[in-house]
Amino acid sequence: MKQEHFIQAANRRLRVQQIGHIQANAPTLVFLHGGIDSIEMWRDFPEQVHQATGLCVIVYERWGHGQSEPLTEFREYDTRAEEAGEPLLDLFKHFGLTDVILVGHSYGGVISLVAASLHTEVVCAVVSIVPQMLIHDQCLAGAQEAKEAFENGDLRKKLFKFHGEGLDILFYDWINRVNSEAYQAEDCKQYLQQISCPVLQIFGKEDGFGYLPNLDLSKKHIPSQLSVKVVPDAGHYVHLDAKETVVNEVKEFCLTL
Repeated sequence: MKQEHFIQAANRRLRVQQIGHIQANAPTLVFLHGGIDSIEMWRDFPEQVHQATGLCVIVYERWGHGQSEPLTEFREYDTRAEEAGEPLLDLFKHFGLTDVILVGHSYGGVISLVAASLHTEVVCAVVSIVPQMLIHDQCLAGAQEAKEAFENGDLRKKLFKFHGEGLDILFYDWINRVNSEAYQAEDCKQYLQQISCPVLQIFGKEDGFGYLPNLDLSKKHIPSQLSVKVVPDAGHYVHLDAKETVVNEVKEFCLTL
C-alpha cells in the first residue's frame, strides 16, 4: 500500500510517500535522496526494501526537489546539518516515529549520518549509500561533468520531468555549493564522532565521484559499529546498478538490529 502526503516541516511544504503501515513494535525506514534527485529517481528501490524487510518505508522530497516547495534563491552555505535537524524532526513528529532507520544516498547519505548524531533517541541505525562528506578532486570532476551534461547534453531534459520549473535554481544551488570554499572545508567529522548507532555504508566501486576518501573518513571517525559493502561494477547509483545486492545488504543489516 502506497500513500502520498504533503506535510509541513521546518515551515516548508514537503511531498512524502509512505509504503506500508507504521508499526508500533518495529522501526520505520526513512529515505533521503541525493543532491539533485527526487522520489521517482529512487525508482522501485524503496518498495523492494519494504518487501524484503517487511518494514514501513517513508520517502520524502527535500525542500527544492520534485513536488516539494521550490527554492526561491541560492543557498550559499552547507545545508546538510540544517536539513538533518528541524525538517527531519518535524517529519518524525508528523508520523509519530520513535524508532527510525535512515536510508540516505549521496547528499542524503551525509544528511542521514549527521541526523544520527542529532536525533540519538529516534534514529536506531543508518544505511548511508555513497555519502559525499569530502569534496575532493574526483568529486569536483564529477560535478563538473554533470554541469557540462546539464548545459550541453541531455541531463537538463532528463531532470526537468522530475523537478519542473524549479530545476535550474535547484541544480545551480547544488553546483555552486560544491564549488564553494566554505563547503569544501566542511568534512562533517564532528558529527561522525557523535554517532552511537550501527551504520552500514554501501559504495559502488566505479563511482565517478569517488568513494575512498569518504570511506577512510568514516573508518577514522565513526565510533559505533560500522559495516561496509563495496559493490563491484556499480557506480554512484549503486542501489540501481546492483539493486538486488543492495536490497539484500539492507535486509541483512536490519535483521541484526
